[in-house]
Amino acid sequence: MGTQGNSVNQQLFVFIFSYNRGDFLRNCVDSVRRYIPGAVITLIDDHSNDGDTQQYLANLPNGVRLHQPKQHEHARHGGLYNNMQAALELAHAAQSNAGGTTELALFLQDDMQVVRDVSADDWQNIIGFYQHYPQAAFLNPLFLKGARKARDARITQVASDYPVYLRHYPEKPNPRGISYADAMILHVPRLMNAKWQFIEGETENAKQAQRLFGKMGFMLHPFAMFLPEVPVFRGKQKTKAVQLAEKLRGTTPNRFDGMSENEVKALKSRDVAKKLPVAEHYLHTERPAKMPFRYSQINVYPILRLWHKLEQILK
Repeated sequence: MGTQGNSVNQQLFVFIFSYNRGDFLRNCVDSVRRYIPGAVITLIDDHSNDGDTQQYLANLPNGVRLHQPKQHEHARHGGLYNNMQAALELAHAAQSNAGGTTELALFLQDDMQVVRDVSADDWQNIIGFYQHYPQAAFLNPLFLKGARKARDARITQVASDYPVYLRHYPEKPNPRGISYADAMILHVPRLMNAKWQFIEGETENAKQAQRLFGKMGFMLHPFAMFLPEVPVFRGKQKTKAVQLAEKLRGTTPNRFDGMSENEVKALKSRDVAKKLPVAEHYLHTERPAKMPFRYSQINVYPILRLWHKLEQILK
């Protein structure tokens, strides 16, 4: 594994956004290095202060770069959107230095994992998407969530003119999940030419993306996904509900097994119009996980989620 597409992957910048989740970050980096060899990897760390993460950042694998932007204490999500803007500007500078040969950047978060080789045919599909849709700026490489399977089946269709999914959700009041998501393959020159600025909130970025670029594409054959049951703590005081959820589910990554050759073949040979790429259909975790997947530990237990919210309100 990890040998296909090595030369073309050198044309892809990968940015991983991290904060205080050293084991998760290590897993994400390892998966990129395994399945997208040759890609230029930069960690955008939000000034992690826990010992495990700091130790990992101090001993990064060869070729993995570290950038820690200026902190924004009052920003939500630990300054994620400010950090994404910093990554975009780094990608633009690197593209200029490379003579414009590298136009695409993959944005991942530390609780994500690449699960299979990004092969030459995947790369051709990605490049072709941007060639076919000259106004597009975002392509989603993630599997879909099983908890939203019914909704996604209703709003997600194969485009009539290119092998990619597009979404039509007329009753939705905002374009979040239609025109933009926080994890994506983005076209750097198009964002820079449009004077794009990441702003606070996925919904606000989606409105901006809809106005500037139209709909986001979704890969027919995705290659990455959020890990299930991730701790929700981001450096603030943990509620008792969060502490109990961690005790019950653990704090280490519940990694996905890498997809086998037969599993990738099944993914790519399915009837894409009838069967969406739902994570639970194709991905297997190392430890048992609640199905459909829950992407934060607190959501595994509805009573703990309610307790957590009550504790936050009462503080």
